[in-house]
Amino acid sequence: MTRSVRLPPARAAARRRPPDAGSMTAETVMLAPVLLLFLVFLVGAGRVVEAQGEVNGAARDAARAASVQRTRAEAESAAADTARAALSGECDPQVGLSGTDWKEGGVVHVAVTCELNLDFLGFGAARQMKGTSVAPLEQFRRVE
Repeated sequence: MTRSVRLPPARAAARRRPPDAGSMTAETVMLAPVLLLFLVFLVGAGRVVEAQGEVNGAARDAARAASVQRTRAEAESAAADTARAALSGECDPQVGLSGTDWKEGGVVHVAVTCELNLDFLGFGAARQMKGTSVAPLEQFRRVE
């Protein structure tokens, strides 16, 4: 036969939970949204940095492609085609050759502008990315 043993009130009180029991769960529940928001911010910042690198690379490639052309019209077309190919459908780049000194020994200035859409993070915003690059024209090459 089993008998139930009653503990004296002093020992029963010792077995009760301390007053702050369960506070760690409440703190975690309150802190989780803040950590999640911080993680989303890091992903967004990483995407902006990556996109800036891609736009800078597209500007570099476009400047090089433009610098090997004979005419300015061909250079503008080659720069636009190269930037579009380098960004591979991520955006529709606007390419400008303002500031270009189109003569033997001159330089080609290319500016590529692209709109980065951040809707996938829930920000509902877009950011304009701009990359520039300069490439020299050959000193002893005829340009028209």
